[in-house]
Amino acid sequence: MQRIKQLVRPDTQALNWKAALPVLGLALAALAGCTSTAPVNPFAAMPDNDTTSPIAKFNTCAKPVYPADALAAKVEGTVTLGMLVKADGKVREAIVRKTSGNGSLDETARAAIAKCSFQPGTVNGAPKEQWTEVQYVWTTS
Repeated sequence: MQRIKQLVRPDTQALNWKAALPVLGLALAALAGCTSTAPVNPFAAMPDNDTTSPIAKFNTCAKPVYPADALAAKVEGTVTLGMLVKADGKVREAIVRKTSGNGSLDETARAAIAKCSFQPGTVNGAPKEQWTEVQYVWTTS
């Protein structure tokens, strides 16, 4: 008799479990479809690149002159400059990427180092226009 009652009126917990079976079947089917595809290697289509960054030739330019107002106030700091170096080693563009905290120090360093020549960066041995970073440290001592 008990068995007949269970068949006619199953418990709610048993119903919830049975309702989950189709969902589990769909999930397993979706996972099986994903595993049959081959993994993609994002670097497979990229050629091997031998890249070098531009290097400043500091003997080709004058040292930046400490701005008088900053020197009098004994202002110090480090400025990080971004330099776009052409394939011929000349600077196309110079920007301040991180300030020293003093605008006159930043601009003086940017203007002076932009006049430097660079050993151009290369890609697979050929000179190529590239960005590089240069830091200039201002100290009063």
